[in-house]
Amino acid sequence: MELQNPIITTSEEQFVVGKSDLAFFDNNASRTEGGALLYCRSGQASALVDQFQCQIFPDTVLLLLPGAIFLLTDRSEDFSVTFCAFSFDLFSEAAFRLDPMFFGALRKQPVFRLQQRLAEGVSIWFRMSEYTYRDRDNMFRNTIIRNRLQNVLLESFDKMQRFGTRRPESSEITTRQTELFHRFVSLVHEHCTREREVTFYADRLCISTRYLSTIVRSVAQTTAKEFIDHTVALEIKMLLKSTDLSVQEIAYRLHFPDQSYLGRFFKKHTGESPTEYRNTAK
Repeated sequence: MELQNPIITTSEEQFVVGKSDLAFFDNNASRTEGGALLYCRSGQASALVDQFQCQIFPDTVLLLLPGAIFLLTDRSEDFSVTFCAFSFDLFSEAAFRLDPMFFGALRKQPVFRLQQRLAEGVSIWFRMSEYTYRDRDNMFRNTIIRNRLQNVLLESFDKMQRFGTRRPESSEITTRQTELFHRFVSLVHEHCTREREVTFYADRLCISTRYLSTIVRSVAQTTAKEFIDHTVALEIKMLLKSTDLSVQEIAYRLHFPDQSYLGRFFKKHTGESPTEYRNTAK
């Protein structure tokens, strides 16, 4: 029986709450379309979220942002999580007014080990979300779950600000710039397999390449071109690790001129050839 991705949403089902052993992600790198909150109940596993290696234990919370590449290794037989998955639109609505530096920090540190008091609070949150999920006749289901997700994000941001090792300075990034950055990220995830020049994304956003680069550097502390290339490199890694496609086939799928061009691009951004990465990733 083919395993199914449990954290998939649809246009009709904007959020999903359930329990899973996440066997679908065993050595199977997959890109998340929306966001997901995972709460480990038992067992343990090693995880890769984009380039962040982490360990998941009981009372560990993992927050997957839209577009993240996720896979599991060394998953124990008793590994189990409670999850709540959200569509991209629902997640974007909940996260719209949060400081983008918060999401930059989350991409670098997506896993939290909870103290007992916080673990009890998360358990209550999941029970309430499960109740809302099953209350299918409630005309405000999506609004309620969006507000609950926003509450979790605000709580996480508060704890990061109060207890994190580095408290960010007050941001001068405007709401308009935040919106443009989120749209840029969404466009990159949608088009990076074909379009790798900053001009394409600036044109789609109806702004200059210079202004786009200024926004990306302010929010993500990197250039727009570096952000695009990093995303493409992650896409190549995902295909090398989770498929049997040849390097030539991957080059064709990602619209590189040829295998040699892809190899040079990959080594420039990772320090390894595609073959070396595939052999070490096994």
